[in-house]
Amino acid sequence: MAHNVLIANKMMAKNVDSLVRPAYSGSALDNGNVVQLLGVSAKTGYEEVWLATAPTSASATDCWIVNEPEIPFLASGTNVYNGLGTITDFYVSASTVFSANKLQKGDIITVTVDALDSATPQAYAVPVLGTFKLAWAAAASTGLSFRYLSTTYIPSADGSIGSGRITAYRLECIGN
Repeated sequence: MAHNVLIANKMMAKNVDSLVRPAYSGSALDNGNVVQLLGVSAKTGYEEVWLATAPTSASATDCWIVNEPEIPFLASGTNVYNGLGTITDFYVSASTVFSANKLQKGDIITVTVDALDSATPQAYAVPVLGTFKLAWAAAASTGLSFRYLSTTYIPSADGSIGSGRITAYRLECIGN
């Protein structure tokens, strides 16, 4: 199964520490998944880690995006081998601490097709109620919304001839 890839092209969170928080979720997540951080964890030892949940509505506000450096890995039984595979093999395991970036109006990101509900772009992308994914929409929502900018490709060779690119979409955050 291919997992989403996120490129944070232009994000305010790259330069403002308060827009980056450690978080965890009971669900496995991909980079580019949208979460809400509604409070800090009640788990012992996790007092500074935020609990990430799926947006509670399609017009959710105060959203964050999963943005952990992609380190491909291969698991065999209980052994994990970092560095094997491709960037689409990477995901954040359930209950693992990851980095979440606060989305700001004007942020530009690139996400692969796996972050969205379909491969057919529309004018906007908005959160899907109760999931961590985005959905294409004809109109922006009153909460988090991305404007579709263009279709592009991310290089990712898997060793076979003719491989090497993943379809991706450049999006601009226009509301959160």
